[in-house]
Amino acid sequence: MKRSSLELGAGIVSIISILLVIGEVIGYQSSDSAKIATYLAMAIIALLAPKLASISVGKDGLVASLAEKVEENGQRIERTKNVAIELDEQLNQKISQIFEELRQLRQFSSSLESGFEAQSISTTDKPELPAITVANDPQKQRFGGQETNKGLQIAAIVEKSDVGGDWQKVSITVRATKDTILTGVVDFFLHDSFQPNQYRVPVTKGEAKLVIRAWGAFTVGALAGEKRIPLELDLATSPNVVAPMSWKSR
Repeated sequence: MKRSSLELGAGIVSIISILLVIGEVIGYQSSDSAKIATYLAMAIIALLAPKLASISVGKDGLVASLAEKVEENGQRIERTKNVAIELDEQLNQKISQIFEELRQLRQFSSSLESGFEAQSISTTDKPELPAITVANDPQKQRFGGQETNKGLQIAAIVEKSDVGGDWQKVSITVRATKDTILTGVVDFFLHDSFQPNQYRVPVTKGEAKLVIRAWGAFTVGALAGEKRIPLELDLATSPNVVAPMSWKSR
């Protein structure tokens, strides 16, 4: 039953009970006090009924829980759980990036010990890219400016973050658009306000996904797959990114 219907029914019962009390008091001077008390109790219970989530009788007497309080606490618990999931997801990505860097360091060290010429860490982690031309959006115009390139596509879904405030949760994905197979890893390049601002994400089931939390829009660059195909997505201007204009304009 909907709460509005319950409130209407309870209101009618309470009004009838109050009228009966008035009738007993006015109409009969020798009215039964127990009967009046019963009517008053019915009226009070009827008025409170829509607000109650549960009623139980125990050693402490009658115990009632207000529905609004229970619902409010339930919403708080759900929001806290969602915040924990979001933060945990982003923490896992940062930990994965740390392990990737450690793996590259071990590989570099092993190559030196074996006497082979090793590829420098700086070349592996930071491939040569065009110089920064947009100071407040450092990745813009460094990855070709295309969301699709050679059968691959970079896209993003922007949702309100459970952390609250003006933050948005941004899920960035690189995947194949047609008869192209994406394998290996994808390097994502973010605004330099992120630490770290570069993530290497393994391709799983044909796509690589990075989830971040951002206060404003910026350009994301990517080098995808074994051929290091460049992709670029401007979260502020792309017509394929649906997000609040206040967030896009920051």
